[in-house]
Amino acid sequence: MRDKRRWIEWGKDALIVLLTLSAVYLLSMTPLIRDSGLLDLLHPKPTGARSPSSVVHTGTVLPARMAVYRTGGRFGLQYDEHQMEESFSALGPLLGDALSSAGQPIPLSESGWQTYLQDTSAYFDFSGDIPLTALCGWLGGAGECPLAGSARRLALAAGEDDHVLLCWQDSDTGAFYSCSTALSRTLHLDLAAAGVTENGAYFAFEDPSLSQLLDPYTLITEVGTAGQRYSVTAPLSTAAGTQALLESLSFNTQNHVSGSGGEVYLDGGDRLVVSDSGTVTYRAAQGEKYPVGVPAAPVTALQAADGARSLAAQSMGPLCGEARLYLISALPHADGWLVRFGYRLNGSAVYLYDEGWAAQFLIQDGYITQFTLHLRCYTAEQGNTLLLPIDKAAAMLPDLIRDRRELVVQYRDRGGPAVSPDWVAN
Repeated sequence: MRDKRRWIEWGKDALIVLLTLSAVYLLSMTPLIRDSGLLDLLHPKPTGARSPSSVVHTGTVLPARMAVYRTGGRFGLQYDEHQMEESFSALGPLLGDALSSAGQPIPLSESGWQTYLQDTSAYFDFSGDIPLTALCGWLGGAGECPLAGSARRLALAAGEDDHVLLCWQDSDTGAFYSCSTALSRTLHLDLAAAGVTENGAYFAFEDPSLSQLLDPYTLITEVGTAGQRYSVTAPLSTAAGTQALLESLSFNTQNHVSGSGGEVYLDGGDRLVVSDSGTVTYRAAQGEKYPVGVPAAPVTALQAADGARSLAAQSMGPLCGEARLYLISALPHADGWLVRFGYRLNGSAVYLYDEGWAAQFLIQDGYITQFTLHLRCYTAEQGNTLLLPIDKAAAMLPDLIRDRRELVVQYRDRGGPAVSPDWVAN
């Protein structure tokens, strides 16, 4: 009898434990607990996991320059990546939501575009031509962007009846467009503009003398007279750098032969050539190693840009030092897409070798079939390079008078051990 009673008590205890565990599980599935972050405490990150800050150079989309206008003046920002990250963190999501809620686009005159920039507005220049659908996805838009085409320059502008308009300049035609969005001027744009302090920034079209010399949308800010210098190394000159690259591209480090252009790594018929200079080329035999998009469906601009960006980030991102990868263009090419990326240093583009770009990807039939990577690693040096104020630099470049080109701070990397900033007319 005593044994029977003991078994009954054990059964009760086991039932209580099961009910308790069931209740805890059901509670963990509720939005209150699931979204609170408490579950993260129960799942420690594995050793060696990257923190968000370690991948910021490839995981975050940043404009090269930004300007916010509100009553009383304009705040302008360029050539300061750290401050850009802070300032864009509040405005980037608004741009993403504007893209995902965009209405029917209508043509906008250039004078109308300039008028919007001189009223409550937020202006963004990404320095590359980004498909609007890709930009929407990268900025965390609440839905798919219904707009076609690519743009380098976009703006959120105050419209009528408390509405916010999305305005942009089409990369292919140079024409300006605007459309309605789901944003409210009072709840979104005005609050974002109130969070910045005007610093006297202006566009070249607002200055009678500079408007005769420069591209009208050259942003003039109080840039310091000194620019950061960087030392440059070839990350593939070490065995560790080469191994890291091969692992990121899913190539076997043992399966290779020496060739006239460098080491040739093989994966079936696919060939990856790693040159001594740090240039990497890939040619696919079957074209199935790096899939992009949905099988048996045409690849969209979003999928092409996103697939190339992902491969560039995982292969080049850990090896480029203090540089950031940015999208230069994603263009239709040979029944597919040609996607190019460049390096930026603290907001300034790096013009690399003779081509200018750092990476190029060819996407055909749903796969990346070819790519070329120029691997360079940039490290900030002690000391700076003196730069003229922009108005004096413009006066010393007579070619600007004829073409009204944009004047920007740029780095030129010809393969040497260091790079310095300089004013360049684009």
